Amino acid sequence: MSKPHVLDRQSSHLRAQISERAARLIAEDHLHDFALAKKKAARQLGISEGRMMPSNQEIEAALANYRAVYHPEHSDSLNNLRRKALKVMRILAHFNPYLSGSVLSGVAGPNSDINLILFLDDPKSAEIFLLNQQIDYELLPAANGRQLADSPSLSFWFDDTQISLHVKPRDAERQKEERMRRDELEALLSIADDPFNIPRS
Repeated sequence: MSKPHVLDRQSSHLRAQISERAARLIAEDHLHDFALAKKKAARQLGISEGRMMPSNQEIEAALANYRAVYHPEHSDSLNNLRRKALKVMRILAHFNPYLSGSVLSGVAGPNSDINLILFLDDPKSAEIFLLNQQIDYELLPAANGRQLADSPSLSFWFDDTQISLHVKPRDAERQKEERMRRDELEALLSIADDPFNIPRS
């Protein structure tokens, strides 16, 4: 009978293998769905799905390591996407937008979309604003195939990058989720542009 620590070591090794393969699939094949990347990685490695599957945090760590080795330019690409996000957030400033998704977490690739969240009492106001700004948009299909009237997701293009705008009810703002306000993103980018905080003349 195998000792528990031996099983734990084997499990950790298999999880690391899946994480590394999934990271490569995300980086090279531009997969955006972590769950799909994990399943595909496990299948390629001949590992059955189950408790061996790594967490999203493990995938993110493996992806950061992969890009540090094979895509050293990733930091510039990520900051470019964040600057685009900031420009759109300034356009949408009236709605107090939040940045979320892969551009916030740092795992976005050059072809990733930018995910923004608006918390609104009147979801139609976002569509009216886009129409008034002459911004062509389309409704994105909901994950369950049903688009809820108070939680539509809109998509449009800005500077050759897709923007996914997720409108949620105002009371959903109390829910905890990873997101960033415009002023926080401005601060983050100011550090990226000037890491030594050198005063500008």
